[in-house]
Amino acid sequence: MRIGAIVVSIFAVIWIAAGTRNLGRRWFSWLLSISILISLGVIVAAGKISPTHPATFNGKAYGLSVAFEAILIFLAVLLLSSGDRKRFLLPIISIIVGLHFFGLVWAFGSNEYWFVGSAMCLLSILTMSILPRNLWDSLPALAAP
Repeated sequence: MRIGAIVVSIFAVIWIAAGTRNLGRRWFSWLLSISILISLGVIVAAGKISPTHPATFNGKAYGLSVAFEAILIFLAVLLLSSGDRKRFLLPIISIIVGLHFFGLVWAFGSNEYWFVGSAMCLLSILTMSILPRNLWDSLPALAAP
């Protein structure tokens, strides 16, 4: 359980750093510091909490989920990193990561990943649909898992 918390926490801090870089140095520093503190808290808590159900792991489902995520992120970067399409990059990556959580349902045998994946996808779609473009990078980043 602690390894998973460490991996998720590292990705969360990186995601916050990527998404808040346009908010100015002061906000960037505060939000990054808060994300590091929260991540450390998650890691410590994960080490103290014993799982309520026996751990299951389906390596094939996990491998497929991660492979599809990596391929789709690579394609998104390739297709969106130039010109006016660059503004779509972080929200689209957030949707791809959200979809990746659906594969983790079968990899870890836990229905909790349905909620995480749905929330990430929905937040990114709502961000692009409702909010001004200058917030597109920041809001999905603040919803890091």
